[in-house]
Amino acid sequence: MKGLYLYLLLLPLLSAAAPAETGIKTVVRLIETRYSVRHQGIPALWLAKPFLNSSVGGGLKIEEFSGLRISAGDSEWLREHIPQALGPDWHPFVEEWSKSAGEWSFIYTESRGQHVSMLILTSDQEDGLTAVEMRVSDKNMAEWLDDPIRNAKSHNNSAAGF
Repeated sequence: MKGLYLYLLLLPLLSAAAPAETGIKTVVRLIETRYSVRHQGIPALWLAKPFLNSSVGGGLKIEEFSGLRISAGDSEWLREHIPQALGPDWHPFVEEWSKSAGEWSFIYTESRGQHVSMLILTSDQEDGLTAVEMRVSDKNMAEWLDDPIRNAKSHNNSAAGF
């Protein structure tokens, strides 16, 4: 009985100390709840992950909602609720809209230590909604932003074995 009281006393402290889960899982849960759908993973992605993780300098997660078509009007709802769900550590980086084609993309970033996490959400009428989260080192991000064309070419050449 004494242990139960101690547990109940420490529970709020333990809950507050646990980091809140944000990122792709939070957004996937928000979309699944809003639209009553389930995400699909990418078949055989596990085969490519070791190569992808080394090239982006961290983790890579991809979730698809291939049958989900989100109207331009409802994308406004997502634009409002996604930042609330992600919390104050995530910041909008890029927003792109094509209301005539029914396509949009959001990119959010979170800086944590020596890494930047990027959450990319894109929706179009052909492929549905895709969510990608990747972690990139600050060094790789700075190099990319300094000269994106040269770095893309050198990355493609090293991947091709040149």
